[in-house]
Amino acid sequence: MSAIRITQSVGLSGANNPADVRTIQTALNKLLQLLPGTNTLAVDGRLGSRPESSKTVAAIKAFQSKVVDMVRPDGRIDPNGRTHKKINEKLARTATVAAIPLSGNLKLTLKQNMKKYEGNIPHMYLDTKGKVTMGVGHLLKDVDAAKKVPFIIRDTGTSATPQQIEDEFKLIKSKPYGSQAASFYKPFTKLEATEAVREAQVEDHIRVFESELKRIYGASEFASYPDNVKLALFDMIFNLGMPELKNGFPKFNKHMKARDFKKAAIESNRVDVSAERNSYVRNLFQSTK
Repeated sequence: MSAIRITQSVGLSGANNPADVRTIQTALNKLLQLLPGTNTLAVDGRLGSRPESSKTVAAIKAFQSKVVDMVRPDGRIDPNGRTHKKINEKLARTATVAAIPLSGNLKLTLKQNMKKYEGNIPHMYLDTKGKVTMGVGHLLKDVDAAKKVPFIIRDTGTSATPQQIEDEFKLIKSKPYGSQAASFYKPFTKLEATEAVREAQVEDHIRVFESELKRIYGASEFASYPDNVKLALFDMIFNLGMPELKNGFPKFNKHMKARDFKKAAIESNRVDVSAERNSYVRNLFQSTK
């Protein structure tokens, strides 16, 4: 979000033009990471019949106290006033931080751990839930998804036809699953994906997961997390998917919002992964200062 403009004062004893109030509500929602204990504001352009009891005014006062360092917050934002300027300063910094890409070292560590826990299998196989998978945990949800992968014939190195891909997908789908290792399925396969294809899939997964994590936790908030926390979150979203991480771990996300990573560690346990993998994620959170 870029710098905001308001035409009149907002807050206690302010003009409270609805458009200006909405602008302030939206801006404060972007800066909630600076206001622990403040919940997301409704962007409705209103302060209610008793502005002194408004959540928006309370958020303004919290910002003035914790960010502007006002000894006596007045709950009012004047155009180009001290509080308005500080909001724009923080919004600019937030936008800059959010745009910072993952560091090369972090991405390298992330890839190594993804391959460690998901494997790096060139051929199709069934995961523990019976879903056709290949590469580094790359799910092939149906035949059409499989056909989008440029498989080659293992013995000749020539490109597989769509029909060959479909036939192998259906063959693997018909096999038993549950406790079978990925290697169990190799004798039934003739097709595989090159290392370059699998590496490109990993890059795409990281890009998508980063975008989804920023949607869950806020772009600037995620960018500000220590590397160990980012690694832990990537592992969780890879295994769980965005909907489950966002909605299925309320206690975990409550602690994440408060940046209490040690309590988040306790709530990070997943039922469908190994004890080793759960321990890896838990230790990443617990080792964060």
